[in-house]
Amino acid sequence: MKKYLSAYGNTWQLYISKPIAQIMGITQDEYTVNLTIENKVLYVKKIPNNELEKYKNLLCKKLVKRNSSFGLTIPMSILEVLDINPEKDMINFEINGLILSINKAD
Repeated sequence: MKKYLSAYGNTWQLYISKPIAQIMGITQDEYTVNLTIENKVLYVKKIPNNELEKYKNLLCKKLVKRNSSFGLTIPMSILEVLDINPEKDMINFEINGLILSINKAD
C-alpha cells in the first residue's frame, strides 16, 4: 500500500490503522516496536512486554496512540538511510506475517 508520511513536529509519522495494528499483534497494552533496516527497507516488529529486556540495546520505539489507531514516528535520520524525502516521496508499506516493512515507493 502506498501513502505519504505526515509531518509531526521535526519528525515524520506513519499512521497505522487499527486493522493493520491487529494483524501485527499490537494492542492498547503492547505497542512497543523494534526497528531494523536492511537494504533500504525498514522492518517494524512488535515487542511483547515480557521480552522488552531482550531488546534494550536495539532501536525500539513506542507507537503514539491516535484514537483507535497508532502512529509510528520516524526520525529524519532513518528516512535519510532509506533514501526517502518525506516532502515529495511516497512510501510503500506491507505486512509480512507480523512484520511491517516500509520502503520508498517506485
